[in-house]
Amino acid sequence: MTDTTPNLLQQLGRSSRAMYGAFESRVGHALPRWRILKSLEELETASQKRLACHLQMDPGALTRQLKQLEAEQLVTRSTDPADNRQTLVTLGAAGHALLREAAPQRQAFFLQALEGIEPQQLDSALQVLRQLEERFRRMAAETR
Repeated sequence: MTDTTPNLLQQLGRSSRAMYGAFESRVGHALPRWRILKSLEELETASQKRLACHLQMDPGALTRQLKQLEAEQLVTRSTDPADNRQTLVTLGAAGHALLREAAPQRQAFFLQALEGIEPQQLDSALQVLRQLEERFRRMAAETR
């Protein structure tokens, strides 16, 4: 490997950025926003802290996204009546509608992105990515 040849981790970053751009282009919504909305659909109501953990997302970045989503009436945020230090987030009716309407484009995006890749190649790639994720988590935990 040379300094000018991308290694696996550099390629992973490049592929991730390309995927984000293609997802937004094909689905019409930025992937981080989509992930937040889909997570809220799954969790129903969650504290911002729980949502940040679920998404593995920086809490500050999540708050910025949620404020925008709330302004667009896609989510609602409210103080937790059991603990006024917590903010609860719920997917709104407009958020549900957005997910429902864009679901076919999302499915088409995934089908097109993975078209022609053999099942054993996908299995191998998933295995490597899971190993890397686990290793990155251990590395992050070691520095705390």
